[in-house]
Amino acid sequence: MKGILLAAAACLAFAGAAEARPINDRGMTVEEVSAWLKSAGFDPKIQKTDAGESYVHSTTKEGINFDIDLYDCTEGRCRALQFVASFDLKEPLAAAKVNEWNRKKRYLRASIDDNGDPTFAYDANVAPGGTYEALQDDLDVFMQFMPEVLEHIGW
Repeated sequence: MKGILLAAAACLAFAGAAEARPINDRGMTVEEVSAWLKSAGFDPKIQKTDAGESYVHSTTKEGINFDIDLYDCTEGRCRALQFVASFDLKEPLAAAKVNEWNRKKRYLRASIDDNGDPTFAYDANVAPGGTYEALQDDLDVFMQFMPEVLEHIGW
């Protein structure tokens, strides 16, 4: 009986692992990133930087704009993504506030531009061996920080 239970548990564990949806080992295209974000309930738009690089722009349910930048790209497939939320503040954010965030928080790092406007970024590797479930977890972590970000910058 013990052997049957162990075999059943192993089958269940294998079945759960088999359900993971793999990301192409060479990474994701901007179109795939956009389609995945749409399937997660967002309204993504593919846009281009002034330098002609494609990225995905969207907005949270609370109205916070964010982008997904693509990195380590070869032949249109990118092995890394970066979730980015930038804010245009009325009053510049002090470097000490940015340092405080970076000292106390994991995962999401902060920086400021020359005008004291903050940007918060979270990096995610999607290849090789990435899954859509792991990518969703990365997005969830990024989104869970947003209330703390808004409080920290006085938004």
